[in-house]
Order: sequence, then C-alpha cells, then structure tokens
Amino acid sequence: MNKKIKKYVVKYTLEFFVIVLGISFSFMLQNIRQQKEIDSKRTLIMTNLLNELESNQTYIKKKKIDFLREMDYVYKLLNDSLTKKEIKEYPSNYSPINPFMSALTFSPSSSIYNSLVNDGSLNLIESPSLKALIDEIYKFNYNSLANYVKLETEVAKEAERFFIQHHSEIYVKNFWFHFNDEKLINSVFDIIKKDNHFKALMVQKMSFMEAKINVLKNYSEKRDRLISLLKK
Repeated sequence: MNKKIKKYVVKYTLEFFVIVLGISFSFMLQNIRQQKEIDSKRTLIMTNLLNELESNQTYIKKKKIDFLREMDYVYKLLNDSLTKKEIKEYPSNYSPINPFMSALTFSPSSSIYNSLVNDGSLNLIESPSLKALIDEIYKFNYNSLANYVKLETEVAKEAERFFIQHHSEIYVKNFWFHFNDEKLINSVFDIIKKDNHFKALMVQKMSFMEAKINVLKNYSEKRDRLISLLKK
C-alpha cells in the first residue's frame, strides 16, 4: 500500500469514527433528554396524585364523623336510648329521619387517578409496591366501600317503602321537608320505635353501616401511608 492510499485510509477511518462518535453522542444526548422528560413527568404525576389525596383529607375526616353519627343514631333507636334532645339537635337542614331511610354516600375526588389510568401515565411509576398501593386505594378499597354504601342504600329504600305501605297517613305529611314540625317528627319516631319489622330492617342496615366504617378506616390509613410515600 503506497503512501497516498494509506493517507486516504487514515483519513476516511478517522472520518468514520468521528461520524460514529457523533451519532452515538447524539443518541446519548437524546436518551438523556428523554429520560429527563420521563423523570419530569413522573414527578408531575406524583405531585398531582399527592395534591388530589391531600385535597380529600377534610372530606374523608368529615365522612368518618358523619358515618359514626348515623350509626350511633340507629343503634340508639334500636336500644330505645335515642332522646328527644338528640333528635332535635340532628344536623340542621336535614331531617332526623335520614339515618333510617337514606344512606350517606362516599365520593372523594379521583379525577387525577382516572386521567392517569386512561392515558397510561400511571405505568411511568417505577415502584411496583407504590403502584399496587395506588391501585388498591383508588380501585379495590374504594369499590369495597362503594359496595357497602349500595347495600345500605337498598335497605334504606326498603325501610322507606315499608313505611309508605304501613304508615302512609304519616308519610303523606311529608316529614322529609317538614322536619321542623316537632309534633310530626315525634309521631314518626313513636311509630318506628314500636314497629319490629322496621327495627329489623335497621338491624340489617346497621350491619352495613358498621362494615362501611371499618372499610373507610382501612381506606383512610392506606391513603395516609400513600401520602407519606409520595412526599418522600
């Protein structure tokens, strides 16, 4: 190989390596940039989830109080220990008949979680245990709680239908809206305290109320743990 050919071999070999190194470096920069974008998006996901969870804390705290109050109310009716004072002091703007013929619902905000599931962004969370905890709270625990709310609601509706069928003369006076009529409300309580069929429905309702409270407690504890993990 003469000097001229050697010169070209060296020249093009160097150019080849320069091109290869340039492409490799370009790919490396692109990968770094993509990883930064993914990390940034992952951080945003964590932040949004944390904000959603924390925004529901006051709502959940109130629901715990309300659930316990309603169950205590039904329990006292069944044990003939519900006083007229407690009936009169039931939360304003609501009928004190509510604990028997309706059920408190539970619907914390979950729009961020739903959005992450729908667009697949939840898969960016690397930790399997963290992802499993998020799914457990937003899906399994929540669905369990919603199921008990549904079962309790069905019993409450049955109790209302029973009251309509057997005590229609009182029901038509519309105690849902005339709950400030003390005489009317007392007459309703006099009836349900003596009606064993109605009280049997309340025993069934209370079993679902108790289960609902226990699930909410578990749900709340896991949410607190998730909040702590996301903050870290």
